[in-house]
Amino acid sequence: MRVGAVVVAPALLALLFSFSTTGTLPRPALEPLFSASSAAELAVRLSTEYPARVPGTDGDEGAARWYGETISALGLPTVQDVWTEELPDLGDVELRNVVTVVSGRSDETIVLVAHRDNAGADRPLGDNASGTAALIELARGYAPQEIAPAPLPQRTLVFVSTDAGAYGGAGAVRFAEESPYAAKALAVIVLDGLGGRGRPRIAIAGGRPNSPARALVSTAAARVTEQVGVTPALPSVPTQLVDLGIPYAAGEQGPFLARRIAAVAITTEERRDPDVPAGDSDAAIDVRKLGRLGRATDALVGSIDASVGAAFRTPDSLFIADRAASGWAVRLTLIVAVVPFALGVLDLLVRSRRRGFPLAPALRGLRVRVGFWLYGGFLLWIGALTGVFPTGASLPLPLYSSSVADWPIAGLGVLCIAFAGGWLTSRRQLIPATRPTQEERLAGYSVALTGLGLVAVALALVKPYALVFVLPSLYAWLWLPLHSRFSARASLYVLGLAGPVGGLEVLAHELRIGVFDAALYAAGLATVGYVSLGSVLLTLAWAAAAAQLAALAFGRYAPYAGGVEPPPPGIFRISVARIAHGVRRR
Repeated sequence: MRVGAVVVAPALLALLFSFSTTGTLPRPALEPLFSASSAAELAVRLSTEYPARVPGTDGDEGAARWYGETISALGLPTVQDVWTEELPDLGDVELRNVVTVVSGRSDETIVLVAHRDNAGADRPLGDNASGTAALIELARGYAPQEIAPAPLPQRTLVFVSTDAGAYGGAGAVRFAEESPYAAKALAVIVLDGLGGRGRPRIAIAGGRPNSPARALVSTAAARVTEQVGVTPALPSVPTQLVDLGIPYAAGEQGPFLARRIAAVAITTEERRDPDVPAGDSDAAIDVRKLGRLGRATDALVGSIDASVGAAFRTPDSLFIADRAASGWAVRLTLIVAVVPFALGVLDLLVRSRRRGFPLAPALRGLRVRVGFWLYGGFLLWIGALTGVFPTGASLPLPLYSSSVADWPIAGLGVLCIAFAGGWLTSRRQLIPATRPTQEERLAGYSVALTGLGLVAVALALVKPYALVFVLPSLYAWLWLPLHSRFSARASLYVLGLAGPVGGLEVLAHELRIGVFDAALYAAGLATVGYVSLGSVLLTLAWAAAAAQLAALAFGRYAPYAGGVEPPPPGIFRISVARIAHGVRRR
């Protein structure tokens, strides 16, 4: 452990020295001309004429046509991109992105994005009428003028009205993947709920463990502060770590960051005040906030357009106030933090082998638990096929969809019964008939902790940020073999669960839902494919090791089949033998 601490210390020093202030681009020479009253009028018109703009409906198609006609009336051409996407609750629907291009002196682009759809007239939480209105008002500043030539920006400006933004950002994904303008983007600015009544906020999470360029984040914050007079909120450090560890991004900046395109979203914090309408419907728009954030966006575009240099990069970073830590230093610290645990487990495993502890029965017990948790993963897949869990495009799930807001209790109950039945069946050879010896218990600890270490090493290689969910269990559970008192073991085991439980707490706080709902939401992210299969398998492997350690910590452990050698056939071998016998009889 002392050697491991010596290894960790340099990584911590590197992390501390990686903190630096973020550079800020200068203010543009011209003052922004964004009109709050015009934008508010546009937002009210959109919400009044098309209150329900659910993707794939006539209202959504009419809203796209209204947006295109409004932009065209300014003298700016528009192009529609139409495609079909499978969305939760909606199935296969036809979606439309409306793109407007203002040519500049350079082929580099600055992309402004706002989704115009919502989840229906009775669900204002997903509405973005103010973002769409702000997009039109920003484009007005670059429309052809009768008394003077149209202003020519340095970079080409691209205004994108996306579809299905309220359903995971399918339109943003489409544009980021297919549009040549996205490939040439210097930066992307997403406008979402600018007329909300909460504090201004800048969203920086990506669909992969990437972050916007520090200069882009600091410049966006500076322009908002200048116009609003309030420093915009950034995600907390725990929230950033969870978003990088999953990784998870609810905003439309996520698909761009996933493709290493620098992007931020300017929005407002959601409020849960019963006296204030939720979301961004026309009844809830704060006209003054809309005007100030619109001017801040206009100024931000001017700062980016006047900047000199290559495109903003997207290295992963950890933002704290006006400083940021380099992602490589954070990842290095997380990876090196595994070393003391690995050394401790290696020492325990070597001592167990030297003293002839019965490792084989312990390994068989862990194998049974791995099989059981894989069975749990199979039930999750069955739940997706039967509609208990959502399916569709690999996008963040909208909280107001029925698959999230109204979980099928009956279906979940059936899956829970099947899960419990699988455990009762698989544990037949793990029931303690007699009290295990000290050697058998240490063998169980050695095997379970080794399995936990293998999961940690795999995460260190492929998903370093996900170690934030695992590290508490490594260091808490490593001390379990040294304590004989039940209360000490129970306390250490509960402490080891701080990683996954804390991650669910942070996700629940970010989404404004309960912890149990957050766990189901995470399962839904897996069934739609937003969370990769590899991540699911590593989670199940961690759960299997945690289950064996729980049996040891709470006095319910027994070696497989009581340690009998050779072991009797298990449920899998018996099932295969019965199937083979039935085939031979036929």
